[in-house]
Amino acid sequence: MTTITPYSRDTAANAAAGVTASASRAISPGASGPVSGSSGGGASTTVSLSGGQDAGQPKAVVWENRTRSTASTIMARNFAEQPVAGRLKGLGGELLKQVAYDGENFSQSIQQAPTGMQADTYDMLVSPSPVSQHGMGDNRIGLTITTRSGVTVELSLDAGDNSIAFEAKSSGKLTEVERKALGKLSDAFQKAVDGLAEDPPRVDLAGLTQFDGAVLSSVDLKGEIKLNPKETQRLEFHADGGKRTLSFSGPDGAAKIGVDLSQPASWGNKEQQAKALNRYLQQVDQAGMRGQGNAAMLTMFKDALVDMNSDYGTPPLAPRDMLLTERDRATTTGLADFTASVTQTEVASNPAKSTEKDRFAYELSQKTTISGRSQMDLALSQQQQSHLKARYHAPASPTAKLALDLEPQSQNYKYIMVDESASSTTSIEYDKGKLVKASLEMQASRSTRVLEYMFGKLKDDHTTPSGKALTRDLLPTLDPEDGGLSMDDYDRARILARVNDAIFLQSDPDALAAN
Repeated sequence: MTTITPYSRDTAANAAAGVTASASRAISPGASGPVSGSSGGGASTTVSLSGGQDAGQPKAVVWENRTRSTASTIMARNFAEQPVAGRLKGLGGELLKQVAYDGENFSQSIQQAPTGMQADTYDMLVSPSPVSQHGMGDNRIGLTITTRSGVTVELSLDAGDNSIAFEAKSSGKLTEVERKALGKLSDAFQKAVDGLAEDPPRVDLAGLTQFDGAVLSSVDLKGEIKLNPKETQRLEFHADGGKRTLSFSGPDGAAKIGVDLSQPASWGNKEQQAKALNRYLQQVDQAGMRGQGNAAMLTMFKDALVDMNSDYGTPPLAPRDMLLTERDRATTTGLADFTASVTQTEVASNPAKSTEKDRFAYELSQKTTISGRSQMDLALSQQQQSHLKARYHAPASPTAKLALDLEPQSQNYKYIMVDESASSTTSIEYDKGKLVKASLEMQASRSTRVLEYMFGKLKDDHTTPSGKALTRDLLPTLDPEDGGLSMDDYDRARILARVNDAIFLQSDPDALAAN
């Protein structure tokens, strides 16, 4: 167990007079207590960390202040035992819990003592105040939460090779209800921190989308994790009552997702939303296969897409005369509108032809338009779209192995370029309360160009275009009783489910042609 023995600079005068400085108290990793203000008397504290060290040569560190808290204990343990990537473990959640406990501002940092200085020495006790470590670490996380009353709470965490620091600030006094709402996000905050710090990084933001909208107005998260001396993973997230946005970037590429929560009338139930989300994830998987996308990057993208479309909360009640019927909802996905894109970092995988770069870019979106004053003249349209552009190298034959280098014998390969797009649009219209139009329009197009090389020389260059479009009149299906056909609730539900199955994107022209 790590033992932390603080030494106050206030004892420096006694030490100079020959009085031996000794520990005034010991803080074990299990020690805890409410955090007070960050002033701590304005003095830094010299500490001896003996965990994992030779008992005769403790590891000397310097604290920002003498404040005791569970977060400080976690900080000490992480500094002594964790690599840089793991030094924020447990700190984010504990920091938010501390704000929820008393709502006070506080800060703390721990850093390696100057080289050559040892704990329990006069030089250490009278050394100049250390440089602030806030914002100095390679790994930095910031969380900003704004309450409905206008109070802003800012939390910051950072860790580096020689330090860990955290800080919490509030722009005003928090009510008990607000503190409880903050405390409920502590586990979600820690999950977001842990996911970003993993190797490879992982997106885990679903919990932060589930804030209490009656008490809190917005949540913002920013993170920056240094993966190695040359590469950094970054993430920015925002959520409020009207939208959710996310962007992240790293050595593998970048992605952006935006979710529009301003039109809850088009949302379906959780079962319908789960079905739609799975269909969209299938589209991402299929695009990844066709464009040879990076598996790790696409996994992050899919996780982010799921998290950003997690429970939207309880929508405000729509006017009774504008409620969508089950028939109307059958022509929609049930998800909130969104835009999503992922672009992978270009890679020159063929050293003999540096201009032939492997690329992957994919876009996915949904847009819903609702007009009319009531169900009597309702007009509803929803469009789904996708676009894939990719370039990659492949073996010259299915049994060959791709191993490109500068030798002519390795230059037997195919360079494949894919450009494809797909869309699906549903439209319904009412006139004087009667359904007068219901249609489904779908299209899919693909162009595949293949350059085939033998010993580095172009042997073949061919392009294969394909495309298909179809239009369906859904009116007889959605309103069969208008044609004199009666049915019970079971048959009606089965027909609506079949219509809903048919509205989703189909990016393969051949599959669309078979419908």
